[in-house]
Amino acid sequence: MKVRVSSAGTGKTTSLVLRYLELVAAGTPLRRIAGMTFTRTAAEELRQRVGIGLRQLLETGAYLERRQPLTPADRPAFEEALRELDGATLTTIHGFMIAALRLVAPIMGLDPDFTVTGEWEAEAIFEEELGSLLYLARDAAHGLHSAWHLLGSEAVPLLRHLFSQRSLAERFTADDDPRNGALLKLFEASYKRFELRLGAVRLPPSEVERRALKMVRTPEALRRLRQRYHLVLIDEFQDVNPLQGRFFEALEQEGLLVEVVGDPKQSIYGFRNADVEFFRRAMKKGQLLPPLQRTRRHAQVLVRFLNRLTTTLAAQGMGFGPAEAPEVEAAGEQRQVRGRLELHWVTGDSPIARLRTAEAELLAARLEALHREHGYGYRQMAVLARSYAGLNQVEMALRRAGLPYVLLQGRGYFERLEVRDLYHALRVGIDPGGLDLGAWLRSPFTQLPLAEVDRVLRSEDPLGTLRNRHADVWERLERIRSWVRATPLSALKALIREPFIAGKRYVDYLDSRARENVDALLFTVARQPPGDIELLLSRLELLSRQRDAGDVPQSGDGISLLTVHRAKGLEWEVVAVFDLGRKAPAPARSLYLSYEDGAIYHRDALGAEIVREGFQRREEAESYRLFYVAVSRARTVLLMTGSVRNERYVGWSRALEAMGLGPDAGPYERPDFVLRAHPHRSREASGGVPPLDRPALVAAPWIDRVFTHHSYPPVYSPSRLTEETAEASEPLPFRDPEEGELLPGRAATIGTLVHYAISQNWSTAVPRHLENLRAQEVMFPFTPDEQADILDEVALLLSNYEHLLGNSLPTLRERSEDYPELPMALPNGGTVWQGIIDRLYRAAGQWYLEDYKTDHEVVPARYHFQLAVYLEAVRRVRKVTPRVRLVYLRKKHIEVIDQDELVDVFRRHAESEASG
Repeated sequence: MKVRVSSAGTGKTTSLVLRYLELVAAGTPLRRIAGMTFTRTAAEELRQRVGIGLRQLLETGAYLERRQPLTPADRPAFEEALRELDGATLTTIHGFMIAALRLVAPIMGLDPDFTVTGEWEAEAIFEEELGSLLYLARDAAHGLHSAWHLLGSEAVPLLRHLFSQRSLAERFTADDDPRNGALLKLFEASYKRFELRLGAVRLPPSEVERRALKMVRTPEALRRLRQRYHLVLIDEFQDVNPLQGRFFEALEQEGLLVEVVGDPKQSIYGFRNADVEFFRRAMKKGQLLPPLQRTRRHAQVLVRFLNRLTTTLAAQGMGFGPAEAPEVEAAGEQRQVRGRLELHWVTGDSPIARLRTAEAELLAARLEALHREHGYGYRQMAVLARSYAGLNQVEMALRRAGLPYVLLQGRGYFERLEVRDLYHALRVGIDPGGLDLGAWLRSPFTQLPLAEVDRVLRSEDPLGTLRNRHADVWERLERIRSWVRATPLSALKALIREPFIAGKRYVDYLDSRARENVDALLFTVARQPPGDIELLLSRLELLSRQRDAGDVPQSGDGISLLTVHRAKGLEWEVVAVFDLGRKAPAPARSLYLSYEDGAIYHRDALGAEIVREGFQRREEAESYRLFYVAVSRARTVLLMTGSVRNERYVGWSRALEAMGLGPDAGPYERPDFVLRAHPHRSREASGGVPPLDRPALVAAPWIDRVFTHHSYPPVYSPSRLTEETAEASEPLPFRDPEEGELLPGRAATIGTLVHYAISQNWSTAVPRHLENLRAQEVMFPFTPDEQADILDEVALLLSNYEHLLGNSLPTLRERSEDYPELPMALPNGGTVWQGIIDRLYRAAGQWYLEDYKTDHEVVPARYHFQLAVYLEAVRRVRKVTPRVRLVYLRKKHIEVIDQDELVDVFRRHAESEASG
C-alpha cells in the first residue's frame, strides 16, 4: 500500500488528479481505476478535475506540473480516458463497495438489483425485531428470558446503541461477565432476525461494509474484482472506520494495488466510528511517499504558526506524532501575503460563563475592527467553535454589536420545535391521545391557553372535553385526521400551508429560520416520499436521535457561524476560533466496545474501566486534531480568543500554553502578530461603575432612609438555604464551579426527574413513563447517550421507591388523602419561606410528611431546618402534626425525624432572626 500525508491546504485533490494522469500515461485505462473519497460532492469534484486535466493535456500538452507535450503515441490513451470519464468509478467508499457487490452479487447470494436503504430504516427494522424478541423473552420458558430479566429496562437502549456501532467490528464478543454475555445473546438473536428481514434485496450502509468484507475473503468474488480493477485510489483515508479499513487491507493483501492519501492531523470523526489507526498502520507497513508540503491556502505568518503548532503537539503526543506532522511552506499567491495572527485571552477569577461573555464581546469588536480598518468583508469571515453553546454566545455578541451573521448549521434539526410540532400533529391525526395530544395542544395549531390545555388533559375524557369546550380546535383535529388518510406528502403540505388555524397557516406563526427548516422538511419528504404516515413518523423519530443533524443553512450575507466539524474542507480569508478554554466534552457511556477485538463491556462490568480510559485517550487526542482543523481554515487572518480562569488551562488553551503563547507570554504586538491578555474584573471587585462627571444635585429628604436588612431575602426557599449551607461546608459532587454555566447538573436532573415521577405515581414497569421523563425540559442539554444513562439511574431509584411501598411506606390505596408536590408559603419575620412539600398524606388516621432524597450519604441533620419549615406550615394551615420522614431512595432507608426537635429548630431560628 502506498501512503501519502497531505496537510491542510496542500492540495490532496490536485495530487490525485496528477496521479490519474500519470497512470493513464503509463497505460492503465481509466475504467480499471477505482477512485473514491468520503462524500458524493467531493467525488464529483474529483471527476470534474480529472476531466479538466485530461482536456488541458490534450489541448495544450500541459497541466500544472506536467509540462511535457503529448506525442502522437500518447494521445490515444488520454482520448480513451476522456471518453470513459462519465462511466469511471469515481465515487464514495460505500459507492465502490456497492458497485463491487453488484459485480459479484450471485456469488455472494445477493440480488444484483439489491436496494440500498438508509441507516434510519435499518434502525427501525432492528427495533421492531428487537421489540418482538424481548416480548417473547418475557416468558420464563424462553431461552433468552434470563438475559432479558438481567438487563431489564436498559436492554433496549443498550442494544440499540450496540446496533449503531456495527462499523466498529465485524463480530462482537463478550467475556464471562453476565451482563456482557446477556447483551451479546440478545444482540445476536435480534440481529439474526434483522438479517432475515433484509434478505438478499436490501442492504443499509453498515451491511454493505460487512458484505464487502466477506466478499474480499471469497476467492471467486475477489478474482472477479481483480479482473475489473487494477488499482484503488482513496482520499481522506484517515476517516475510514474499522470495517472499511479492514476491507482495504484485505484488498491490498490479495494483490490489488491500493494507494491512499490523507492527513492524520485531520481525523476528527470518531463519533462516526472513524479510526485513524488504520492510516497509521498503512504508514508503518506500506510504502510512505513524500508528503505534500506546499500550501496554497495559508499566508506566511499562518504557515509559521501551523508549523510551530504541529511540531509542538507532535513532540508531546497531543493528537498526532512527528511522522504525521511534516512542516509546510507557503506557495502560489499566498507566498507573497504576509497575513496576520491575533491571540486574545480573557483572564480573571469571575465565573467562566462571565469570562466567555466578555470573550464573545471582544471577538465581535475585533471582527468589526478588521472590517473597518483592514477592509475585510463580513462574508469573508467565519467564527468557529467546538460546541453549539459557544456559537450561541457568539451569536448574541454579534447581535448586540449590530454585525451581520449567518448561522450555517445549528443543532438538532429533527428536534427543532417546528419539526416536532408537525410530528405530533401527524401523530394525533392517527391516534389523538397521550403525550402527542398534549404536545399538539401546546403547539400553534390550537392557540389554547395553558390552563385550558391542563383542563383538557386532566379530564376523564380529553377528546370529549375538547369537543365540548373548544369546537374550533376539535374541527382542526378532524381536518388533520382526514388529511393523514392521504399520502404523507399531501398531509404534510396541508398541515404547513392550509389556513385552518383561525384563518392562518402554520408557517404564519414561524420566524424566518423556522420557515426554512419546515421548507427543508418538505423538500426531504418530496425527494424520497415514504409509503405511509407511520413510516414517515418512524423516520422523523429516528432522525431526531442524530446528534449531527443541524438546521438548514440560513440564507443571507454576513459572518459565517459554524462548528469546527462543519467547517472541515472549507476556508475563509478571516477565521476566528472562539472559546479556546472550553473543556473537551466527556459524555458518559452506558456501553463500551473494544476497537481491537469487538468485545462488549457494560459500564459496570469488570474491565470496562480499562476500555473507558482508552476511549478517553482517543477523545482527548481527537480534540487536539480538531483544534488543528479549526486554525487551518484561515487563508490570511487567524483570530483566536480564549477564557482562562485562575490560570487553569483546559481544552485547546493547553496546546497554546505548550507553545509558549499563553496569557503570561504577552503582551506582544506588531503589524502581523498580536498576543494580549485582557484581565476581567467583576463589578464588585472593581468597586462598581465609576461616577459620571455631573453637577452636584440637592439630596432628597428621604435619601438617608434605608430598609431594615433581614438575614434572608423577602421570599426565600428553605431547600435553597439547605443547599447553600451544604456548599459552604462541603461542595456537592455534581457542582462544577469552574464552569459556572446555567445548565442543570446530572445529579440535579436525576433528582428532578425522580421527584416528578413519584408525584405522578409513575412506574418503572411502564416503559412509556420513562420515555415521558426523557421528554422533560431538564433533559434537553444532554446527548441521547447521556439521557439513557440518566434514565437508567432514575429507573433504579424509582424501583427502590416502589420496593418501599407496601413495606416501609403505605401503598397508594391505603391513603385516604394524598397530596404530592404540595406548594407551601410560610410568613415568618421579614421572610416568606416558599417551597414544595414532596408528599403529605393520611393513612390509617395518621398524617405523614415525606421528603425524598437521592443523596449518596444519609445525613438527616442537613435537612432539619427545611423540614422544620414544612412542619410549621402544615401545623398552621391544616392544624395537624404529621409524622416527618426522610426517604433515602438509594439506600432504601427511611429516617423518622423527631417532631419536637423540628419545632425547637424552627423556634431557635425565628428567635435568631428576630434578634439579628
